Order: sequence, then C-alpha cells, then structure tokens
Amino acid sequence: MQQELFTNYIDYSQQKVLIGLSGCINSMAVLCCLALYPDELKPKELHLFYAHFDEHSPDTLPFVIAGLAYAETKFSNVIYSQTNNSVLDFFRDQKMIPHPIIAPCTRALKIEPMMKYAKENGIDVDLVGYVKEESRRIRNMHKKNPETKTSKAFPISNKENEWCFQIVKKEIGWYPKIYDIKNSDGSRTFPHNNCLPCKNMQSSDFEKVKKHFPDYWQKAIDLSNELEKHWGRDKTEFYTKFGRDSLGTDTQPCEVCAFD
Repeated sequence: MQQELFTNYIDYSQQKVLIGLSGCINSMAVLCCLALYPDELKPKELHLFYAHFDEHSPDTLPFVIAGLAYAETKFSNVIYSQTNNSVLDFFRDQKMIPHPIIAPCTRALKIEPMMKYAKENGIDVDLVGYVKEESRRIRNMHKKNPETKTSKAFPISNKENEWCFQIVKKEIGWYPKIYDIKNSDGSRTFPHNNCLPCKNMQSSDFEKVKKHFPDYWQKAIDLSNELEKHWGRDKTEFYTKFGRDSLGTDTQPCEVCAFD
C-alpha cells in the first residue's frame, strides 16, 4: 500500500503540522498517510486536536485515543489536545436547534477552538481529510479562508472513502462500529461518524438513529419537546413522523405550532 500512497512527498521536517481528528474515518486516514512518510520528512511537531462531543458514537473517543497511541509510535514529537462538549447542551443554551443550512455548533465547538489552538501554537500546516468525493468542499474552503500563517493541505484529496477504510484498518486495526451498520443494499447506513443525531440529518436519517442508537434519539426528542423546536429541514415531516412527545406518537402540528 505504501507504494500506492505517494507520488511526491512533502518535506514537513521543519514544520509544525496539525491534524484535526474528528473521530471520522477520513481524518484518521490522513494520520495514517503521514505516518508512512520517511522519518526524515515527518513534522518536527505533530499536533492532534480532537473536539469530543457526548453525541459521538460510543467508540469514537476510544478510536481517537487509538490513533493517538499509533501516532506516538510513528512520530518523535506528538502533542495532543482535546475539548469536551455536548451539542445538545449547546442547543439548549442557545434555545434553538439550528437549521441544516447554518452550523453554529461546528463553528463554536470545533472550528474556532481549533483555529485558536493553531494560532497559539504556531501551526504551519493544517492537514484536512477531504477526499475525492469532497472536491467542492475543498474549493469552498479555499474561497472562505483568507491567507493566514497556517496553510491548509489536502493530502488524500485524490483518494476515495473506501481507501480510507482500508488504510485505517491496516494501520490502526479497527474503526468505529457505526460504519459497519449496513442497509439492505450493502451500503453504509451512516456514511459519516458525526453527532447522533446531527442537525443536518433528514427525517429518514433521524429514524436510523432511532433504530440503531435509541438512547441518543430519545435525548434528541426530549430536547425537541423541551425547546418546542424540530430537527431537520421539514417541520411538518418531523412532527408527522416523531410527534410532539418523547414517545414519538404520530401527530400533525397544530395551527399554532405552524407559526412557532
């Protein structure tokens, strides 16, 4: 696999490099990719930053810690930092469940803390785990982020998601069980190891959380009832499928609810 990985190595030996370990397969694949560099080209400091949420799947934190242990065997200087938050508590404090087109949770709990960390620690390069399927996200990131001392690089942008599973399984030995939950057609039920539930989920995705992670689903429903806010894009669809009480009974929203 190592021959297949690289056509050109980048010399990071004089740089401080940051990898944001999201707990997902792609960011861990970036770590594995960098670990297979020749020792003389590896970063003088490798910084791993993880923003942990209570709503991550149960084995996400152990997966990140396994990545940290792996990194410590491959790099001479590894510095690890972790924040701990709850998306549901954040929504409760903000008195809202954000619409999918906005992401205050990602900005406040992940992006801003990592940007602050990069600035405070003089990071030279931030390695981002976007793959071939995410070329649009790479273009958007280039547009949105002005030039700063910390540059961004996309070392696996020519790889596909399935390649990430292969290298992580080979190097780390395992990945979160959520990825092995399959639909009837063999596709992954949860293509991303994000929050359970994530505000971006469609109602059909929310139903999958209910089936496979009922405790997580119940906490989300409880918050919805508490705030009198709905998850997802379509209020009517949400209340039709999940109702207005924690039992999830099927009820149409009343006329008053239609204007909340």
